[in-house]
Amino acid sequence: MAKASDHPFTQRISHWINLITFAVLISTGFIIHAPFQGANMNVARNLHFIFMYILVINGIVRFYVSFFGKNKDYKEFFLNKLDLKTFIPQIKYYLFISKEHPKTNKYNGLQKCAYIALPVLAVFQAITGIILYLPMKFSGAAQALGSLAAVRGIHYVVMWLFIAIILVHVYLVFTEAKDEFFLMFFGKTGKKEKGGANKANQSVIKG
Repeated sequence: MAKASDHPFTQRISHWINLITFAVLISTGFIIHAPFQGANMNVARNLHFIFMYILVINGIVRFYVSFFGKNKDYKEFFLNKLDLKTFIPQIKYYLFISKEHPKTNKYNGLQKCAYIALPVLAVFQAITGIILYLPMKFSGAAQALGSLAAVRGIHYVVMWLFIAIILVHVYLVFTEAKDEFFLMFFGKTGKKEKGGANKANQSVIKG
């Protein structure tokens, strides 16, 4: 059963910031990649870079909180024996090959891999984005990755990786863990606890 302590306030704030930044980065990224008539490219580029910095700063803060904060949770993202044991069964379950849902901890092995990959991809996107923004200053880095065109293509492909991970994440949240959605965004499930209901009933009886 999902509970409020699974998602402390700092985690929820970080999640909200990530949601907004990804939405802005993806939408402005499409505009920059394929401009259309009437689009203000200066605004799109400026928003893209502003929210890139917000994403990076939020990631640094989240990393700090995970290791040194009051509600540090870095151990929850480490793969363990249970994750390795349930990795294949979890894939089969997600692909509708098996109906049995493997028993895991707070995050299963696939979730942990995705959550570890996201910050790595974000840093890579930031680096390739800076190369694209200042191609003359980082021409050597562009050539090391193939060419400026190659960097642009890589940046675009990684954006689609983000979109794929986010879509899968949203799908699984609404099909597997609706309570987690309400907890992450609002700090509660929206369901009345039995204890609270019993106390209410007792007060009515006493009245």
